[in-house]
Amino acid sequence: MFRNFFLSLLFLITGTSMTNFYKNQSKNLEYKLNVKKKNILKLKKENDLEMKENVYLKSPENIKKLADKFLGKQYIFFTNKNIEYFEINEKK
Repeated sequence: MFRNFFLSLLFLITGTSMTNFYKNQSKNLEYKLNVKKKNILKLKKENDLEMKENVYLKSPENIKKLADKFLGKQYIFFTNKNIEYFEINEKK
């Protein structure tokens, strides 16, 4: 009788401690996962902003505006019809 009671109590204590251990481990993993998700969301927002800025700054109209504002009048704009291709024939 005492032996059965002792074994039952031992299994109960062991099971409870293991349950608490795994519960705490899963809680820690869930916390780390939430931190990672927040970092990913933050990086996605920054990346989206950078992509929008990149597209905005690369448009020809904005390049012209920024060139006039920061580069002064020395900046020359070329159109495709003004560009001539120079071919070098290196064969002898």
